[in-house]
Amino acid sequence: MTRLRHFGEATPILRYSNWIAAALVTLFATYLHALFLLNAGGLWRDEAAFLHLSLLPSVSEVWQTLGYDHCPILMPLVVRAWSAAASLGNTDPFLRVLGLVIGLLLLLAFWFASWTMCNGAPLLAVTLAGLNVTVVRAGDSLRGYGLGSALAVLALALIWRLACRPSLAAFSCAVAVAVLSVQSLYQNAFFVFAACCGGFVLCAMERRWRDTLPILAVGAAAAVSLLPYIPLIIRAQEWYIIAKVGFRFSHGWKQLSVATGSPLTVFTWLWVALWIGALTATICVLFCRRDRLPQHARRLILFAGTSLVLGAAGFAFFLKLADFPTQSWYYVPLMAFSAACLDAIFFAAWRWARPAATILAALTISASFLFELPAVKCRQTNVDLIAARLSTEVTPHDYVIVHPWQRGVTFNRYYKGAAPWTTLPPLEDHAVHRYDLLKVKMQTKDPIAPVIDRITSTLQSGNRVWLVGNFPFTQEPLPEIRPAPNNPWGWFDPFYSLYWGEQVTQFLSAHSGHFAAVINPATNCINPYENLPVLAVTGWKP
Repeated sequence: MTRLRHFGEATPILRYSNWIAAALVTLFATYLHALFLLNAGGLWRDEAAFLHLSLLPSVSEVWQTLGYDHCPILMPLVVRAWSAAASLGNTDPFLRVLGLVIGLLLLLAFWFASWTMCNGAPLLAVTLAGLNVTVVRAGDSLRGYGLGSALAVLALALIWRLACRPSLAAFSCAVAVAVLSVQSLYQNAFFVFAACCGGFVLCAMERRWRDTLPILAVGAAAAVSLLPYIPLIIRAQEWYIIAKVGFRFSHGWKQLSVATGSPLTVFTWLWVALWIGALTATICVLFCRRDRLPQHARRLILFAGTSLVLGAAGFAFFLKLADFPTQSWYYVPLMAFSAACLDAIFFAAWRWARPAATILAALTISASFLFELPAVKCRQTNVDLIAARLSTEVTPHDYVIVHPWQRGVTFNRYYKGAAPWTTLPPLEDHAVHRYDLLKVKMQTKDPIAPVIDRITSTLQSGNRVWLVGNFPFTQEPLPEIRPAPNNPWGWFDPFYSLYWGEQVTQFLSAHSGHFAAVINPATNCINPYENLPVLAVTGWKP
């Protein structure tokens, strides 16, 4: 008994301290989610586009428009149901409450997974992921990352239950959650596949071949549910070519470091150390003597370790297949899934993991108070504030230009002014990210010529041109470029956006009389992707 407790079990004091510490960490994580709710402000462009897509008049229209976003149907349906549930509809505060509910669901998923797999509290999981700024902000935003992460963790736990104690109820729950998981995020298909492989390996090692069939059926059901998306995905490739530059693992590592390095950059190396330790524990279970660990601990390490390795490999394959440059929030589902696996592996393998995790939790909370709270209090955008101010200041004969073109999605949601506005180049629809319309413009010879003409007439008539966004200023003569893709950068749209912005600023520098800064980028914490300045341009020089 002494040997068993040394390797896999805890004394009552350690066990209860683990529960108490996990409860305190969860309480602090809830506080972080509440801070984000109170400070996030308006919806930034990805959220605004997602909201418009979700609230189209019919579900059929939502389905047809899914190709302009990067997630399946479940989260749009959740947003539709949430908006229809109260008279508050699609107001920003009401939608932020939905984000809070989903963020808390992820914390509950960690607790359910730990109780199901370890019969314990998820101290390591809620410390690593629950107190992470990237997880809080991305998980609570109006996107699919929070819901998808929660469902991936729940699917992991239910597939474990099915592998250990097969029953009709366990099978039904596992199928339902696995299907919902892949319907929330495409990349969750790789996590469901990894968990099913973990269950298969566990049953195969114990020669329970009949029990592998329900596990394989769970994976098959999830895969079949994704088949209707194939035509949408194929059609979307026609325009997503302008955003694809190839996935580089060096860039991916940089973004993963940003995501995991919270509240301090040293936490990235803590994640790496835990991943290495989990891999080592899994290898030891496969090749070391079986009597060195209790049966439950050995089974849990084998299942969670296999799921962790294949889940990370599958996620990397997904990023390579998608071919997009990644952002830090893309890694939130991987972090949540990994945190649940690491929690199970370490608390099954080593008794010292419990007090070590308690110390880690205390240090993380202390660091969070010093470094994390300002980041959680960040606004998601200042475009809502800009649009509100311009709506009261512009005249019907002024002209507003928003740059780069993606910021037009946010501006479209909030701007109520009388003056016409456009992006570079002009697009017919700014409700969602219309890469298809942009691709057509990129193939024309001078797509911003109508904007230059409108600037000329506006300034000549004594009215103002408002520049909203990060317009590049340069004195270098601009070379003439050809329609896409007949340039060195091919289809990659940021180079074209940069060129169009320089065209406008050079024209204004040559022909306008005065530039005045109306709004400078905020010095307080605002999402750097949408912390925009505003310039007012007046006067005309022939």
